[in-house]
Formats: sequence, structure tokens, C-alpha cells
Amino acid sequence: MDVDKAKEVFDSLIGEWSANEGAISTEQDTRFQIIDRMLTDVLGWSREKINTEPHVESGYVDYLVNASGKPKLVVEAKRAETPLLNTKQENYRSYKLGGPALQSAVDGVKQAQRYCLDVAVPFAVLTTGFQWIGFWALRTDGVRPKDGQAFAFPTLQSISKNFSEFYDLFSREGVLNGLFRAYIQQAEGLSITQSDPLYRVLENKDIRLLSKSRMAADLDTVFRSFFGTMSGDNDPEMLAKCFVESKESREADISLQKIARNLISRIDVVESAEAKELQEHVRTAVDSQKGEFVLVIGNKGAGKSTFIDRFFRMVLDKRLRDQCIVIRIDVADSDGVLDGIADWLVSRMIHEVEQSLFQGRSPRYEELQGIFFSDYDRWRNGEHKPLYERDKAKFKEKFGDHIASLVASKPRVYLARILQDAVRSRKLMPCLIFDNTDHFPQPFQEAVFQFAQSIHREVLSFVVCPITDRTIWQLSKHGPMQSYETTSFYLPVPSTKEVLKKRVDFLKDKLEAEEKERKDYFLTKGIRLRLEDLHAFAVCIDELFVQSEYVSRTIGWLSNHDIRRGLNMAQRVITSPIVSMEELVKTYLSNGRLTIPRLKIRQALIFGEHSQYQEDANDYIVNVFSIYPESVTTPLLRLSVLRMLFDIHNQASDAENTYISVESIQDYFETCGIPRIATAKHLSKLLSYRLVESYDPTDQEIYESQRLRITHSGQIHQEFSLRDHVYMSSMAMTTGVRSVQCIEEIREINSRKMTKEDWKSVEKKFASYLLREDMALATIPNLENYAGQHALRSELGGAWGASS
Repeated sequence: MDVDKAKEVFDSLIGEWSANEGAISTEQDTRFQIIDRMLTDVLGWSREKINTEPHVESGYVDYLVNASGKPKLVVEAKRAETPLLNTKQENYRSYKLGGPALQSAVDGVKQAQRYCLDVAVPFAVLTTGFQWIGFWALRTDGVRPKDGQAFAFPTLQSISKNFSEFYDLFSREGVLNGLFRAYIQQAEGLSITQSDPLYRVLENKDIRLLSKSRMAADLDTVFRSFFGTMSGDNDPEMLAKCFVESKESREADISLQKIARNLISRIDVVESAEAKELQEHVRTAVDSQKGEFVLVIGNKGAGKSTFIDRFFRMVLDKRLRDQCIVIRIDVADSDGVLDGIADWLVSRMIHEVEQSLFQGRSPRYEELQGIFFSDYDRWRNGEHKPLYERDKAKFKEKFGDHIASLVASKPRVYLARILQDAVRSRKLMPCLIFDNTDHFPQPFQEAVFQFAQSIHREVLSFVVCPITDRTIWQLSKHGPMQSYETTSFYLPVPSTKEVLKKRVDFLKDKLEAEEKERKDYFLTKGIRLRLEDLHAFAVCIDELFVQSEYVSRTIGWLSNHDIRRGLNMAQRVITSPIVSMEELVKTYLSNGRLTIPRLKIRQALIFGEHSQYQEDANDYIVNVFSIYPESVTTPLLRLSVLRMLFDIHNQASDAENTYISVESIQDYFETCGIPRIATAKHLSKLLSYRLVESYDPTDQEIYESQRLRITHSGQIHQEFSLRDHVYMSSMAMTTGVRSVQCIEEIREINSRKMTKEDWKSVEKKFASYLLREDMALATIPNLENYAGQHALRSELGGAWGASS
């Protein structure tokens, strides 16, 4: 729930509460009629996560609100008529917790504080339902709780007028993000703002867009088309033929083909039986086995959808394939609304099944009569027998109306019938693929999974669900997957180099067979270049990317092995004006060896089409040394977070343990003197650029219970900061820093024609500045848990010859 939806719900309830204020007298009335609904319907807390009256050492807590397995909020309830404020002020504002305005609330505050101490929860609420007071019950910042500020909403009307603040303080979203700390610190006079301006060697106005030659501009179109073709989005043949096989995928092919053969043979047995009794017996036996439910597990980029499409298109024996009806439902086409997903799936499946069985048309009356033959037989021999014998035309018309009504009112029944008819009458095995469910939150995925299981239990079928490894972890622990049997196959993510090589070979074969448009270019020294040469040249350039281990690894890791992002990066490099297209073309035409210096590749990757790095113009490279003007902290915070997650990744005993909660990350760096809000803000940047990833792949927000881990992109950014001269010197030129002296020294070097030694000097001065700022703005404890942080700073200084 977001604040706008919460306000709509609150507005719908406030009239009812205000009208009944006099009738709500007991604490039980207050809790049942107001507080319960405020917590769940307005503030977004899950009802099943709220414990009422749990016993702790100090007594019974009215409400202990939980999230992610931990207590997060203590709510102490009082009767509606109990006064909590000793002031006639009816507006929302803050008061000293131990001050005169809250004297009537002292007993309730102390009671809530004792509960908070027992359950280790820092924030508490004291409320009568109509009056709400939020306060920091357990403080670790040296301020006594009674000397701190508390926030009071004296009436429901004050909540309505200041709903954003109310929501930030007490909602699930606000509490998990620890926003109460920011509100209280601000009320107590602590305002964390930028006191020093940030300076850059090169401002955005100093970074220019590089010009391209006429040929390079035209080549942009060629390469855009070429790399678009390489992605295979609109070419299923390419995706299928270019799938990178592995030991696991070959084993899965064999197993899936065996499953399909066994299921189809069951259909043959059912339909070939002659004795009715035996036939029904076999049908019952087959129905009890319910086909197969297969999970194809792999991370993003493993090619799960391609593997499944390729299996049915190219791997499955043609004879078996002809006995299958393959229905692929792309769940990504849905609107993502949980409440309506079952209806959407039924509607989409009916459409796809009818298209497949009836050659793109709707079923005829006779076909519907066959699908609903059991109903038809009962009508003509049962309750509608007189009508059948008297007027068969009228009987058929009435039966048609019955089917139309059933299809309209019970489409789920119609779907099951039409699939069952495909099995029994047509001897076809329904192969149902529910693709791209992992684009959505876990409850949505569970709903799709349960729907697929319900179809699977009702109809002999071969159901396939591609799913990410993270999703399988989640569903196997506390989802419907615990209750059902499934067969699982794991697909590893292939290397970017292997994927590119397969696609280059495929396109080379296609280029040789295609007729090319003619267009000539005249280069220096009378060299003529035609468009067919450009297509062949594009293939050779991509071969260059495949053959270069450095380039393929860098692009693969930066893209987290997402082939589409990897191809976009390859296109970014090759079309950058930094790469001399004219020289490469001349080398190609003269049958010379195509090479691009590694320096130019790194510059093209980092600069793109500009003369220097610009973060706003780069979707793949992040400045790990950047800070925010409104929240100055150590410029090594992003890098420190990556190092922390990297150490956890290396020490984890299994994949799931590579994740750690945002709250734990904040705790870790708060010990270093870094505000929790600052850590959360930098984590948000790392998440948006995919240097870290969330446990729930659909979750792109930062909150305390969210779990994160480092990605390949995060790991290679670590390498860049410690080893890559182009990256380090670029950040030195474009990062906002607080030291005017550092900027002037680097600008003085930049004012002349720079040598290799000059660039090293720039890197050294910048790294020295980073370490000095880090020492001033962060204190790294001398504890074993922080050994990686000390090592990071030592490695940074050693890599660039810097000292603090």
C-alpha cells in the first residue's frame, strides 16, 4: 500500500469513527473498531503478523507488530475516553516526551517502554484510537527517551490534515525504513544538510558530445539493426538454434522427452482399450497420476524460456510433438493485479486452446456437443428426455443456450472440459507453459502456481513453469510448493562469450544467403566500401568481442549475464566515436587483423559518445565514490557496502546465505558513524544500477527487512576502483568533492598536455582525498567483522600510491 491509497481508506473510515466516538467506551471497543483497522487497512501491516496480548517479562503487550520474523513496533492501547494530552492544542506537533504536555501519557509511555525493552523494539505507539503518540522508546544516541521528542496527533482530524507524517511514522513502510528517527532527530534540532559545496574538475558543461563522421553515423543504423537482430527478440529460430547447451540442459532434454513419451503413451492406452470397464479403470489410474508438473529453474539470463521453446520446437521427437497441444501463457502480458490473475489466466488459456484446436476459429456446435457430451447424454436420457423425443431442434437450441451460459458464467469449467476433450477425443497431450511469472511479487507468483496446479490436478497434462532460483527458495520455504510434488531441472547461466559466439555464427550463415542493398562510401586513398561489406564487417567486429576474453568478461559481468544488456553495451562500445571506425574499416578491407586497443574499449564503455564520463548518460557504470550534497558522508560508502557484501558472498555456505538484510547493513555502518538514512540512499543507487540485487527480484525499493546481495556488476565495479586506470581517472575528473585544494591541484595538471605520469598523479591525488575524507567522516572499528573494510582502504591506497 502507498500513502495515496492509505489516505483513501482512512477518509472512508473517519466518518464512521467520528460518528461512533461516544459509543466506543471500553479498551476492547477501541481496539476492535479503530486500532485494528487502522493498523491493517490504513497503515498496511499484515493481520497475520500482528500478535495481540503476547506475554513478555513485563506483562502482556496490546499489539506486537512484526515483519520479516522480527518485532518492529509496540502499540499500547487505552480506552477512547482516556486523556493522553494535557493541552487543548488540536494540531499535530512534537512535544518533549517527559514534558508537561504529555503528563497524562506518562504511565502508558512507561508501560510501552518496558515492553520495548523486553522485545528489543526501539519505536512505540500510545493510542486511544482517536489520539496517537509515537516516541523513540529505546535510544542509543546518548539522549534519554524522556528528553527526546514525541509526535502527537490529538484528533482524527489532525491525522487527516497531516496524513503523510502519520503514514511515515506508523505505517509498515515507514517503520521498516526507520523514518521515525529522521522525524525525531529533525524535531530535536539535528538537521543533516550539506554545509560544504561540492566541486568538480570537469562540470557537465565541460563534457562535450563527440561528433561522428558521415560513415560512422550511417554505421549506427547498421549496428543498431545488427545488435537488435542479435538479441533475437523477434526471431524464435535464432533463440532456439543459438541456445547454449550445457550438461544440465542436455540431461533435462532427455528427461523431458521421456516424460512426454510416457504421458502420451498413457493417452494411447486409454484410447485403445475396448472394454468399457477396463477403459474406465485405466482412466481412473491415469487421472490419479495427474501427468507431470515440471519446474525449469535458473537465474535471469539462463535462457529458461528459450530452453522450453527449443525443446518443443526442435528437441522433442516430431511424432510426439504432433501428439501435443502446446499452450504458452506469457504472464508478463497480464496487468499484474493479484485479485484478477485467475480470471485472466482462464480467459487467455481458453483463447489459446481454441486457436490451437480449431485452427484460429471458435468451436462449432457439433464440436461443443462433443466437448459437453456427458451433459448432452444426461439431458437426452434424463430430465430433458421428453423435449428430446418431442422436438430435437428445440432440444438442441436449449442445450446450446445451456453451453453458452456455462461458458459465460463458469469459464473455468469450460477450460477444463475443452482440455479433457483434447486428451480423450483427440489423443493430444496438453503441454501448458506458464512463462515469466518471476516478473511479479511472490504472492502473485504463488497465485499463478496454485492455478497451474489446479489445472494439473484436473486434467492429464504436462505443465512447465520456468522460475528463478531465488523464487524457488521463497516458495519452497513458505509457499504452496511445499504441498505439491514437482520435477525440477536446473539451467546454469552460460557465459556471454558462448552466447555471442553462437549468435555470430548464426548471423554469418544468414548474411551469406541474403541479398544486400548497395550503398557506397569513399574513404581516404580512394578506398570504396559497399553496404554488404558493412554487414560482413559487423559480424567481424562481433567476432572481435567474442575472441577478446577481457571484453566478453567485462560486458558479461557488467550486464549480470543479461544478454540484452550485454548486446546494448557491445553496441555502445563499437558505435562510440572514441573507436576509430574509419581505421577499423580500412584494416578490414585490407585483410588486416582487426584489433581495438583495450584502452579505447574501456574509454568507449565508460564515456560512450561523450568526451568524459557522465553518470546520467551511462546505464551501466556507476560512480562508486559519489556522495549526495544533502547527506555528506564518506565517499567510500558505496565501495564499502560492496566490499561487505562481497565478503559475505565469499563466506556463505550456500546461495541463500549470500543475502543480508538492509537493516543489518545499516547496523554495520551505523557503528562506523554513518547515518542509516545515508546508507539506505546509497543502497538505493546500487540497486537501481544492479550492482546489488534483492532477494525478491521484483522488489526495487529499499526497506529494513529487504535482503540484498552483490551482483557480478558490483564485483567488477570493485575491480574498476582498485585496478582500472580509465575508471579511476574518470571519477577523479567528474566526482564532486569537498576539497578545493584537491580540485585546484588536479585542474593544474589537466591544464597541460598530460603524460602517463600525470594521469598517475591525478589518480594518486584523488585516492588520497578519498582516504582523508573517509578518515574524517567514518570510524572503522578495529574488530574482526571489519577486517574487510580495513583491507579495502589499504588496497585502495596501495593501488594508486596514495595515503591518507
